[in-house]
Amino acid sequence: MENGGRSTRINRCLIERERRRHMKALFTKLSTLLPRKSTKMSVPEMVDRATAYVKELQMRMEQYEGVKKVQLEAAYEVKKKRLIRPVLSIRDLGSNLEVNMITGLNMGFALSDFINILQEEGADIISATCHHVGDRAIYTILSQAIYPRIGIATSSVHERLKTLIC
Repeated sequence: MENGGRSTRINRCLIERERRRHMKALFTKLSTLLPRKSTKMSVPEMVDRATAYVKELQMRMEQYEGVKKVQLEAAYEVKKKRLIRPVLSIRDLGSNLEVNMITGLNMGFALSDFINILQEEGADIISATCHHVGDRAIYTILSQAIYPRIGIATSSVHERLKTLIC
């Protein structure tokens, strides 16, 4: 029994020695993962520093994810506004012409652009309105031919307005 007890004790010592070597290797690896410090650290200091460093990295990740989320939401809103295709409708009412258009707010033209085209095509403007509803603009222009016998070239107006909005 004495011999059996001794071998068990030796086995425990070898196991403990191997555990210490393994822990030393792990602490060495941990120290290489931390930002450099000029002085040597004890194991408890290293563990505390590693814990603080991991918490700092977690906070940075949360901030980064928050910023990224805001950027993605902003990009989505911009893209959503760009996806609104203009809708153009022209009604010929004899010597009068009604132009209706719905667009996104980000379109690069003004109501005056519509009016100029109509006037160049021989129309007097009776009324012109622009309403903003959400992220859309609704334009309505009612015009009358300057010379009722000649009228207004509806197809020409339609083509010019289409080139303006596309």
